[in-house]
Parts: sequence; structure tokens; C-alpha cells
Amino acid sequence: MGIVEAICIGAFKDKPKEPVSEALFLPGGIEGDCHLGTKGREVSLLLSSDVAVAEDRAKIKFPPGSLAENLRIKLDCPSLIKIGSKLRLGENVILEVVERGKRPDEPHTYSYMGWCLLPDVGYFLKVVSGGRVRVKDKVKIE
Repeated sequence: MGIVEAICIGAFKDKPKEPVSEALFLPGGIEGDCHLGTKGREVSLLLSSDVAVAEDRAKIKFPPGSLAENLRIKLDCPSLIKIGSKLRLGENVILEVVERGKRPDEPHTYSYMGWCLLPDVGYFLKVVSGGRVRVKDKVKIE
């Protein structure tokens, strides 16, 4: 079990994403986000626990969206997330984990003060069932 701590969208791939209180998840991604329609990597996710570790190492805070993530969630048991896991956000939205991190040879278009976590500890998801998600919605791994 967990909770949505932040939802972030952005119009450009080389800029930070902006936090929003809610967003509409559609087949292909999130309404208003530059990755809408990107096959496979429709939604990016960082776990709050991974962000906290990076903040300790960096000695700086990473505000929501600063690491180009669409979702930041807190989970009671993060080790349960695997490729193929399905996450239910709120009542209706189901996202499937399709990838963890990025290949070492694959470029990353954005970093925050020299830091980028998505290539190493980020998750990429596809929308299986769409709908509206709000900050503080419950997250369940199915």
C-alpha cells in the first residue's frame, strides 16, 4: 500500500515538470505532458525512498518534478515493484511497470543541479486503465 505524493507534468522534455494537484491519465500517458503518446514509457515514476537517499547524498532537496518524474509515490514495501507489476492509483487508474531505469548508452535529456535519478532508479509505466489521479490518492500493487 502507498500514497501518491506528487503528480507532475511538463510541456518540454528538457525542462523540469511542474507539480499539479490532479491529472488525467489516458491511454498513452498523462494529459498535458510531453510524453503523451510515447510508446512504452508513457509515465515516469520515482519512489520517495529513492529520492530521500539521493537528497542525503546530494545535501540538497529535490522538489517534485525537479527530477523530471511524473509521479512520486511513497510505498510501504517498495521491493514489491517489479517489471510487469500493476499499480492501482485511486479507484480506477491502473499502470503497468514496463521498465526500470534506462540503458547506459541511452541519453537523458534533463538533470537537476547535475542529478538525474530516472536512468538509475526510475520506473517507466504504461497506462492500462485511465482516469483521474489526485495527490494523496492511495496506491496499491496488484
